[in-house]
Amino acid sequence: PSHGRAFAYYTYGAASSLLQSLARDYPQLASLTTAQEAYGLRSAGTCTDSAGHQGPCLNHIIQISNRSANAAVLSARPQIYISGALHGDEQVGIVTALELCRWLLTRYATDDWVRRLVDTRMVLISPMTNAVGSATRRRDELGIDPNRDFPFDQSAGSCMQTVTARTVNEIYRAHLLQLVVTFHGGMQAIGYNWGAYPYWRGVPSRSPDDAAMRDVAAVMSRYAGSGRVNRAPYRYSTMNEIVYPVHGGMEDWGYAASWDTSHVTPCAPKANGGYAAEKTHYGRDAIRAVTILVETSDQKMPPASTLGGEEGVYGAGGPADGHVP
Repeated sequence: PSHGRAFAYYTYGAASSLLQSLARDYPQLASLTTAQEAYGLRSAGTCTDSAGHQGPCLNHIIQISNRSANAAVLSARPQIYISGALHGDEQVGIVTALELCRWLLTRYATDDWVRRLVDTRMVLISPMTNAVGSATRRRDELGIDPNRDFPFDQSAGSCMQTVTARTVNEIYRAHLLQLVVTFHGGMQAIGYNWGAYPYWRGVPSRSPDDAAMRDVAAVMSRYAGSGRVNRAPYRYSTMNEIVYPVHGGMEDWGYAASWDTSHVTPCAPKANGGYAAEKTHYGRDAIRAVTILVETSDQKMPPASTLGGEEGVYGAGGPADGHVP
């Protein structure tokens, strides 16, 4: 029997083409830009578009919200950010982010839940946050790990080196984000703060918002089901307990850089032409979003047959369930 459209992996060119067509077809709901256009960032690496032409790798950002409201209403909406792939070889997050874009836009007219979300929230999505890594299916951005490149428990010369990290930093600076979901791969779990060495062994490991984050992660785990792969719900706990601590990770930076300032050092990188130091000086309200890590699958790029399909989105445990829905 048919279970709707099956999910599949995207090339950089196909992903870029999908984003462009969605923005073109739904102008009242979606606007598409790049970190290069919006924030004046450099590009990292060369990518191939859907026509086979090579050019700079662009870090696409799509904003989804009903734009018919006036500017004051739009700016007051809760803002959510979703990162598809900080590590380019972890491809399930890219598919998940792209399919979320498609789902929110193509179902707006017929799905009450989708319409309420798009009418009352602003959703920002960068499906290929690490553009060159996503295109080449490599973890790093030209030799640098983007998820060690944020100014939380990291040295000044070792943060904001990558265009990937700068893209995320600019998105946080430009918006008052309340919830962030960042997709990775290599295990199947949902993690939340803390995930850094200052809060690891021998010191308190629970964040001030631990109870709320645990509740959010629990709901996400119940909704996600098992992906019909491990036959068990996604495990959830702090990143220190369920994954491992890191220096310069996005998740703890994105949660605490505005208020846990003893672990934040303004960046002074030399790579990619440098980066203005003031862009990592944060006000008390700038960088303080609940930031959830979703480890999508034990394999970083599992077989396409395990990704699932559209009918699995509202049918956890059903035939179309998989790593994506």
